[in-house]
Amino acid sequence: MQNIKGAIFDMDGTLLDSMPVWKRLTQNYLKQFDLHITDQDFAACEGFSQPQVADYFLARHPELPLTREQMLDGMDELITSRYETIAKPKPGVIEFLERMRRKGVKMAIATLTARRHAEKALLDRGMMQYFSFMLTIEDVGVPKYEPDIYLEVARRLQVAPEDCLVFEDVPAGILAGKRAGMTVLAVEDDFSRELSGEKKALADGYICDYSELL
Repeated sequence: MQNIKGAIFDMDGTLLDSMPVWKRLTQNYLKQFDLHITDQDFAACEGFSQPQVADYFLARHPELPLTREQMLDGMDELITSRYETIAKPKPGVIEFLERMRRKGVKMAIATLTARRHAEKALLDRGMMQYFSFMLTIEDVGVPKYEPDIYLEVARRLQVAPEDCLVFEDVPAGILAGKRAGMTVLAVEDDFSRELSGEKKALADGYICDYSELL
């Protein structure tokens, strides 16, 4: 932590306790079409943006009476009404962000979540003030299991990858951060608890909550 000049945060499951919200919203939307989402489906969609999730289910279930645009609009309506109000900050995260700001560490966000939802959720919780900017998968155009988004954040922060610390909650994001040449801390999250062993093996460190870093 002493030599870190830049910090890059995933959002869902890392800054916000929101991963179960995404699963519940997707399930609630698709169950109206008698489609049940399995754990294997969610594992397959790890690192996907919302449009990529829609493409996955439409390809897997051609019987769905939806166009891509209809599915995206339907999911977006649920997210707007529920996600932005339900998701809560992870324990100790605001205090940690304040400490990092006092130390002069440059901070930014790299997320799968659409900008319109991510920014509103963080603004409503007074958290966006800590970050120089937010970069989404929509901005880079590749899945988050690739290192591109982390490298682009580092470039915009004007910090070398080896001087960046990444905070991630899922193996795909952790591995991508490592491929970008960065130090990665895995954050515990109930949604990925069964993957904690894999997360610990991939990351440089593991925290249960941010108070451990205060």
